[in-house]
Amino acid sequence: MDVIINPPALHLNISPEAFHLWATHYLKCRRDFKPPSSNKFSPVPYFLLCRAIELEIKARLLKKSPQIDVKKKYGHNLEIAYDALDSSEKFLDKNEEDTLRKASPIYKDKDFEYFNAKDVLTAYKRFPKLELLDSIARKLIEK
Repeated sequence: MDVIINPPALHLNISPEAFHLWATHYLKCRRDFKPPSSNKFSPVPYFLLCRAIELEIKARLLKKSPQIDVKKKYGHNLEIAYDALDSSEKFLDKNEEDTLRKASPIYKDKDFEYFNAKDVLTAYKRFPKLELLDSIARKLIEK
């Protein structure tokens, strides 16, 4: 007689430490990045910093929730994910929070990854200040 055993689905909570480690990798890539041409502007540092920020925030959220729940609830929305942190982990100042809120929809819509003619024609005026994004990433990752 054959016996079939159907074990329950396995749900792994990816280690918050792994997300933190990858956040540090993206931050390091940003620090090492130099545009390959004489054109000083590149969207790449914005993407690298936002990805680092996203992974670090999610590392903190993963301490309390499984990865699948974090992914479904927050996606790539930096603003909503940051707002979900415990108050003790929200230590950005007002200017940094405003910068995060400005970057969030651009990042979520992948406009730091793909060419957007409107941004070029408006001289990227909707992009946040890169120095502030860098400060946010460092503050989150290095604490």
